Amino acid sequence: MDAELRFHLASYTEDLVRSGIARDEAERRARIEFGHLEPLKEDCRQARGLRLMDEFSQDLRYAGRMLHKSFGFAAIAVLTLALGIGANTSIFSVVHAWVLKPLPYSNPDQLVSIRSADKKRSWVTQVSPGDLYDWRHTDGAFEEICGWSNLMVTLQGGDRPEQVVGGRVNWQFFRMLGVTPQSGRDFVQEDDRAGAPRVVLLGQELWKSHFVGDPTLVGRTVRLDGESATVIGILPPGFHLPLAGPSQLWMPLALSEEDLKNRRILSLDVILA
Repeated sequence: MDAELRFHLASYTEDLVRSGIARDEAERRARIEFGHLEPLKEDCRQARGLRLMDEFSQDLRYAGRMLHKSFGFAAIAVLTLALGIGANTSIFSVVHAWVLKPLPYSNPDQLVSIRSADKKRSWVTQVSPGDLYDWRHTDGAFEEICGWSNLMVTLQGGDRPEQVVGGRVNWQFFRMLGVTPQSGRDFVQEDDRAGAPRVVLLGQELWKSHFVGDPTLVGRTVRLDGESATVIGILPPGFHLPLAGPSQLWMPLALSEEDLKNRRILSLDVILA
């Protein structure tokens, strides 16, 4: 900045000399025209934003010296900020997924997630198969109500066995969400009975990664935990439940009579419309 201003001062002086003014007089007039250089440099720095950068740099160095002198306080402050930012990020992720961002299903404003409340322990948790059975057989209360539970199986075949995460659902689950398989068919009521032949819907990602997008896969059998299951359809790209990763495969709940009497094991998430 100093060199640039002195260059302009010298150039203006030379212009005056060339116009016929003596050099001493030209230098005097140039200094009068430009004024004091220090205030002028400050004005230029302010205009270019350099002053702000310079002050920020000074503040940063000062903060570094102070934190170095009080290392314990600095560590606690950084940890507190990290925990606060992490907690806020987690809360925003939940709110964004469930409240701000529309769910990628038909009629998302009609979908409701239900949890069980434990009054003794003051917490909410999943739902038992017995409660789900009662709610599904309450006449006229809901248009549709479905449960689902997490599932992890070992998919055999291909180069090597692969652990796959998916879920078990009531047979109406995908119809309620308005999700139609990309190919093949959806579950039907006969699939969702205890002892029924095992069938599976594959997620798009698993179909492409493990089966290389084989278009002839529908109707063939795969091995899940050592047992055969027929692939009846392929789900559309990107299907997943809120706050969950991409689904890899889905199977019917197929609850037995004994399961439906169970009210102790809280293992199901419930969505109703």
